[in-house]
Amino acid sequence: MDLISLVGSYIEMHRMISPGDVVLAGVSGGPDSVALLHILNRMKKEYSIKLYAGHLNHMFRGAEADADARLVEDLAREWEIPLISERIDVPRYLKKSRLSPQEGAREVRYRFFESTAKKIGASRVSLGHHADDQAETVLINLIRGAGITGLGGIPPVREGMYIRPLMCVRRAQIEDYCKAFSIPYRVDSSNLKTVYLRNRVRLELLPLLEGKYNPAMVTALNHLAEIAREEDCYLEERAGGVLKDVMERREDGKVVISLAILERYPAALKRRVVRLACRKVGGGAVLPGYQHIDRILEAAGRASGRVELPGGVKAVIRYSLLEIIKDEGTFKVPYYQYPLQVPGTTFLPETGLTISTGVLDAGGAGNPRSFCRNEALVDLEKLAGPLWVHRRKDGDIISPLGTGGKMKLKKFFIDRKVPREERDAIPIVSCGNDIVWVAGFCPGHYFRVTESTRICLHMKLMEESFRALD
Repeated sequence: MDLISLVGSYIEMHRMISPGDVVLAGVSGGPDSVALLHILNRMKKEYSIKLYAGHLNHMFRGAEADADARLVEDLAREWEIPLISERIDVPRYLKKSRLSPQEGAREVRYRFFESTAKKIGASRVSLGHHADDQAETVLINLIRGAGITGLGGIPPVREGMYIRPLMCVRRAQIEDYCKAFSIPYRVDSSNLKTVYLRNRVRLELLPLLEGKYNPAMVTALNHLAEIAREEDCYLEERAGGVLKDVMERREDGKVVISLAILERYPAALKRRVVRLACRKVGGGAVLPGYQHIDRILEAAGRASGRVELPGGVKAVIRYSLLEIIKDEGTFKVPYYQYPLQVPGTTFLPETGLTISTGVLDAGGAGNPRSFCRNEALVDLEKLAGPLWVHRRKDGDIISPLGTGGKMKLKKFFIDRKVPREERDAIPIVSCGNDIVWVAGFCPGHYFRVTESTRICLHMKLMEESFRALD
């Protein structure tokens, strides 16, 4: 089956497009997106759709990004497709939002898609994710310890608006298609930097699995994602019905669950019911992690206990009842201190955050200045003892990177205009009495990477989420 027929069958299978739809195709300039635009342009008469192209210059790569934009403009003009193109200073946005480059770019990109779709009346936004992207996402989620939701990977259709017609196609097939039709494309140089987990999975892990374990690894992981999504959808629907069964009452800011009735259900449904109750109380922004749910169920087995959740939500177990309560007052993060796992991940249930760590040779670790504020690189050999991650405490002293001098952590936050109510939620990594990293800001000056550094510790701050990476 040729690529057009393959993609057409996939579109129909998932009911991605209806006659009369206005479709906005996101086009970065890479092979996947330009091939997608070419394919949709060939199909637009058959599907009776109106096609637009949308390009966002994230302003990360200077002249390289400008060249991407020019290529997209040239292709849209040649193929007679209306183009909406914008430039947004994402690096500047990252400084304000304290997001990683990937997270910040994703947030800005989807805002661009939504605003552009509204402007042109588009009912569909078509994106160029393909089968290899799906395989990488499933592996990344597996590495991070995701459950069945994470193993579902990237959905072919999301929120009824975002569609991914190339999810049935391999990267190599897309490149062959571009070659066959002499379609030019750009290669993002950042995709070759192994400092990013996704790139390491793409360039190192997946080829190893295909070469030594299963040549059809990408296909197998895509099948896994499809099965996981279907079962996840069923379990979510089932959990909604179970919540109605176990819920004693619901009030503003509170859900009360009968533990005696909840106990009748299997663990897979218990977890989902508790998570669903938390989301109903806290809103869509509250996404309790597996560790949160596990602690709640463990406390329920003791018939008493209290678990703090993200967003000022708490779970209180009183005898035979589980109460999920929204604290409308200012939420205070209780003091905590945990050993930092190196390498590995350390979950901080009080904040809903996770710190992942890895050990890298200095030569392949990348330039520390290119990292976002949610990542840090320090000299591992300068760490003289075990590492701890904790909430700030009175008297904390830091030597900020680039200064060499010392100051109170309180002044550090004041100088950076961090609101007082947000300071307790910022994890602090320490070695003995020395601050190694103020997560989301900067490492301590003494632990900085220098020309003599041989081994690096890479740390990354992440928010735990059940959302697929897309």
